[in-house]
Amino acid sequence: MLQKSPARPDPRPLVQQMTPPQDLPFIDLARALLKASFLFSIHPDRAYQAFDLTLAQVDVLMALGNAENASLTCSEIAEKTLITKGGITGILDRLEARGLVKRLHSREDRRSVTVRLSAKGIELFRKLCPALARANRAIFDRVFQPEQQKEFSNFLNMLISDLEG
Repeated sequence: MLQKSPARPDPRPLVQQMTPPQDLPFIDLARALLKASFLFSIHPDRAYQAFDLTLAQVDVLMALGNAENASLTCSEIAEKTLITKGGITGILDRLEARGLVKRLHSREDRRSVTVRLSAKGIELFRKLCPALARANRAIFDRVFQPEQQKEFSNFLNMLISDLEG
């Protein structure tokens, strides 16, 4: 009795077996975008590290620094940052413990809270913001020519706009 020989396994990587060839570049493109974002955020030259801040804390401080009167509600912070509403409370707790922000409860509705940069927070922001801008510029200037920077920014904004719907 003849035995069937076992089928030879496909030697190609699983991603190539499961993905149509015309779609493979988009897997690599998305991964490259995520990797660039990750490396950009943890680069040793990131100015926020010198201020003993996390990326999420900087995100909140930048949102407040970009807001009228340097204050926002928690919902507005969630809309303007990469942080979920649930994650904001812990970040605000740590920023408040350092004296960088103040929570102000509404007199009309105690559930409504406005978050504002404190005097100490404004002073830190005055140092942090230019340091971040210089560090960002140094990275982009190393990689792109000025016209490429504009084009890259346009492409990223187009992608963000489409993904935000």
